[in-house]
Amino acid sequence: MLGHLTFFNIFVAALGGACFGILFRIPARYFVHSTILAMIAKLGTGALAEGSHIGFATFISAFVVCSISHIFARTTGKPAQIFLIPGIMFLVPGTSIYKAFSGAMTGDFDTAMTLSAQAIVVTVSISFALLLANWIVPSRKSL
Repeated sequence: MLGHLTFFNIFVAALGGACFGILFRIPARYFVHSTILAMIAKLGTGALAEGSHIGFATFISAFVVCSISHIFARTTGKPAQIFLIPGIMFLVPGTSIYKAFSGAMTGDFDTAMTLSAQAIVVTVSISFALLLANWIVPSRKSL
């Protein structure tokens, strides 16, 4: 389970989180927070997916990222989306959707259906995790 936590994977997760932080113009003082959440999302999904279903791994990672985002929002006084969006971007099933579409276009319908179903499961897992985390750790305005 911890075999996924190699130095290369940690480096790539940090680099990807930093790139998403730059892309979404995260303020410099909150850059480390959003990068850490992106690393949690990427490494958490990778470590959990080895021993369980990808939907469950995505659900747990998204729930943790969203909960910590709300905690960061409360402590910093900034919106949770500053911290949440770079972390959630790692969980979006873009590769599965691309490969499913590519498989459908080339006539490999078995692969297309399998990857489409996986992308739907991951998307629903992210949605439910965000809803549950928003309910358990409410935003600053609802307190």
